[in-house]
Amino acid sequence: MQNKNVWIMVGIIVIAVAGFFVFQKRKPTELQHVTVGIQTSPAMALVMAAKDKGFFEKQGLDVELKEFAGGKDALAAFLGGSLDFSISGDVPPTLSILAGNKFVVPAQVVGRTKNEVRVVAKKEAGLDTADKFFKAKKRKLATSIGGGPEFFTYEFLNKLGITKDQIEIVAQKPGDIPAALISGSVDAIAIFDPFAFIAEKQLGDKSITFTDESVYSELYVIEAKESVKQDSAMLEKLLKGLVAAEKFVKDNPEETKTIVIKYTKLDKETVDKIWNSFDFRIALTPQLLEYWNREAQWAKDSGKVKPETVTPNFRDIIFEAPLKKVSSSAVEL
Repeated sequence: MQNKNVWIMVGIIVIAVAGFFVFQKRKPTELQHVTVGIQTSPAMALVMAAKDKGFFEKQGLDVELKEFAGGKDALAAFLGGSLDFSISGDVPPTLSILAGNKFVVPAQVVGRTKNEVRVVAKKEAGLDTADKFFKAKKRKLATSIGGGPEFFTYEFLNKLGITKDQIEIVAQKPGDIPAALISGSVDAIAIFDPFAFIAEKQLGDKSITFTDESVYSELYVIEAKESVKQDSAMLEKLLKGLVAAEKFVKDNPEETKTIVIKYTKLDKETVDKIWNSFDFRIALTPQLLEYWNREAQWAKDSGKVKPETVTPNFRDIIFEAPLKKVSSSAVEL
């Protein structure tokens, strides 16, 4: 009888252990696979931290981050159907919506940025202001076309009163822009971090930087399919993971920087120097709507779209219900 009980206990233990390993083996396949396109930039710190620290997995999501050189490239892939979500600066969605594409924006991944887009130039004697520098002679300026840097350039030069015949705009990829300034092929560049800082660092005391936060400083937004209005479960899980990452980033900035360095391959000095340019939090702010309306007018004035293009009510593009459910205070509209 005693031997029989022993064998019964052994059998129960074997079944329990087998069940445990079967569960562990099945567990990863039970996660919902999600693809998110991002630009490889420190601006994506919340997304990178949420992925690296398992905050998405805790929500039942297997998030695959697809990295792109720029947010506009991520958005193009999203519109092409190869991504569930994309994250870009605020300008690409404006141009895309004006072109007739349909999607919604449920959140920003930064509350705001400060001088994250700026002009860097080679220093010239006596030309210590943007007004003096750009009015001294016709300048050649490199920027990234179709995104925040181009919009900033337009607004910045307009504020200075620089006309088209006083400036030559050169289109270049963000990663190539610092080298153009350093080589002398252009007089100035207008670009976002980390590339603005990279140019400043490499030129050292030979560089001069012009900023104007009142003109524009890039925001970064999530793009989602319109179908999330009917079923927002996946989106809510994604947002919950990002909100958890927001707290982590706030409490652990140095560890977060290490995560960002892993993804971006930037050096510690660069990440340290530009870190405070970003307000890392999930939000929906009035500034986003202000920018979108200004960008729509810029798109018409600059010929990117026809003058008769109807400017939509951008408030309708924002789908705030999931974020309001996850973190009501994050919705500031």
